[in-house]
Amino acid sequence: MNNVLAALWHRDFTIYRRQFTTMGLMPILTGVIFFFMFFLPYKSLLSTGEMTQVLPALVIDSLLLTLLITIYETTARFYWESQRSNGMASLYEMGRFHRQPTFFIAQSIISLSKGFAHLIVVLAVLVFLTEISFEQVNFQASVIFILLGALQIVALSKIIGLLIKHVDTLGKILYVGLLPLMMISGLFLIKGAPMDNILAIAFYLPPYNWMTGLDAAFLNGVIDYGYLLICLIETVFLLWLSATFFHLDGDS
Repeated sequence: MNNVLAALWHRDFTIYRRQFTTMGLMPILTGVIFFFMFFLPYKSLLSTGEMTQVLPALVIDSLLLTLLITIYETTARFYWESQRSNGMASLYEMGRFHRQPTFFIAQSIISLSKGFAHLIVVLAVLVFLTEISFEQVNFQASVIFILLGALQIVALSKIIGLLIKHVDTLGKILYVGLLPLMMISGLFLIKGAPMDNILAIAFYLPPYNWMTGLDAAFLNGVIDYGYLLICLIETVFLLWLSATFFHLDGDS
């Protein structure tokens, strides 16, 4: 496992430095820009009390957007490039390891590390610029729900990266497929989403359950154990599905 992680980490870090503008700066800027795109109009339209309630929701949405873009771009593009360019041979040789699903574990660690690093940067920027209060936030529960959601994104990104044949389609899947799915589940919509008429559908979508549990922890400071259990089951299922039925060419 150490050889796998070292080989992939070296590869990803090299690419990250060379393409920092697109792989590092853009996800961070996207989260910050999204926040202020809603923050500035709301600030001029809402009262101070209403703005205090809206701010945490905007912050969590911005953080999750940053996490989603970072993990998706890192994982989906890696599997697409590795599958289509026959570049795995050099990685196998460099790492000197057997062709096992440890690739998935190693790449997941890298994706999560980058995703949470970008998330922390965006959080620090927003805290510095707005001086918002987090008194009601249950950080332990929030981190658990964010981590489970991030693992679901990792699993879905691997599947998409292996199935997509054209690299241009990766971006289209993100902005035309995954983001609307998250929005239906309540992401980017201020507290009260999803609307009642789509609630029955959204309940069966994995993002809905971890977003609802995260809303309760981040906005209200409480742990909803029912949503936590459902989210855990969905996360385990997606990880099992991704690691068991979707492999790079040559994986055993």
